[in-house]
Amino acid sequence: MRPGLVASAATATKPSWPFPPDDPYRSYAAMRAEKPVHWSDDIGAWLVLSHAEALTVLRGPQWSADPRNSPELLARLGGDSPAGGLVRKILFFTDPPEHDRLRRAVSRFFTPHRVELMRRRIASIVTAAFDAHQPGEDLDVLAEIAYPVPLAVICELLDVGVETAALVRAETPAMAAMLDLLAPPEAQQRAASAALAQMLALVPIVAERRRAPGGDLLSALLEVLEPDDAIVMALLLLAAGHETTANLIANATLALGHHRDQLQLLRRYPALVPTAIEELLRWDSPVHVLRRVTLSSTTLAGQQLTRGDQVAVVIGAANRDPAAFPDPDRLDVARPAPAHLAFGHGAHYCVGAALARAEAAEVLRRLTTTEWTLAASERAPSSTFRRLSQLTVELLGRVPWISSGSRTGNRSTRPLWQPGRRGRTPDRTMVPSKQLPGPRGGP
Repeated sequence: MRPGLVASAATATKPSWPFPPDDPYRSYAAMRAEKPVHWSDDIGAWLVLSHAEALTVLRGPQWSADPRNSPELLARLGGDSPAGGLVRKILFFTDPPEHDRLRRAVSRFFTPHRVELMRRRIASIVTAAFDAHQPGEDLDVLAEIAYPVPLAVICELLDVGVETAALVRAETPAMAAMLDLLAPPEAQQRAASAALAQMLALVPIVAERRRAPGGDLLSALLEVLEPDDAIVMALLLLAAGHETTANLIANATLALGHHRDQLQLLRRYPALVPTAIEELLRWDSPVHVLRRVTLSSTTLAGQQLTRGDQVAVVIGAANRDPAAFPDPDRLDVARPAPAHLAFGHGAHYCVGAALARAEAAEVLRRLTTTEWTLAASERAPSSTFRRLSQLTVELLGRVPWISSGSRTGNRSTRPLWQPGRRGRTPDRTMVPSKQLPGPRGGP
């Protein structure tokens, strides 16, 4: 069915997501088998469900992420207000050439080589988070591992301090409504307010770094970006970076808790951890939907799309497409590295993908050296994010045949950010949580 005025009006008043949030995969498969590109009256957008068509949209120049090409999305992000203007500078809301300029400014700081230099410090943060708990205790994975670990890492990189970290942790969940296809107007307003609150908190920090640059990532960004752009980039790294990585860690933990054979395989063959991360990203992606707007009339999988049509690339469906992945519903941590789309593709490929992989890998290594069992879990409803509202495990002790001298136990107090130039001494920036390390040491 072609999108029309009647369908759009109905959708604007009562949108609904056509897939069950707890387990959408069977519904994904059924709709994909019928049509890989399907118009949904429920949300007023084209649903792209196959891997091949998802690739076409994500890497094609005729598909836009810029909200100015969509009146609905533009209104959702604050319209033409000053706050809306700043929000629209966020990397994933820009198209080339502006997107290319912003991405070049930050991508060199998150290359696989740069991230590998952070590995020991990331491992020390993970170790401290786990070591605060004794066998027999319940561990709240969301509150004590999945969110604090990536937040501690990025706050230390930017050197923004405990108060800012606490604000980011409190406000970021509300910002998810910016990307949620079905967020009601009140949630969208809270999202805009949350983004503005975090940007305002960054203003004095940016002003101070301009007066006295240091050896931190924010100071480095200010060397190549204007202050407004640096604030928005820091917001992206703080909010989007730790939120999606938290979902990855939580989903991976839940998956391994339900697939104990795969957990045992990782314990026997720890070298499989990097491969396992890719499979876990494919099998239960932290982000399930990416939105685009059609810039010109085109045909996709036999469907005729017109300029201005909304397009929802359903990453969760594309990553379970049997045309791209044999036996796609089976979790196999030894599966050869699949070309999944969990981090997107093309110009908008996640700039922090290497860091997210490293953080998740260190958590996964610790999960393989610890005996644990699932205690409780609950999904949070969302059309866009694959997230949990509760995840608790019971710790049973260390795996007896794993050496206590494993590399996950090695600690480092070396600061994460070392650009190789003189700067001020980093101050305490860790998340205010009992399980994380204290002040950072020197190099």
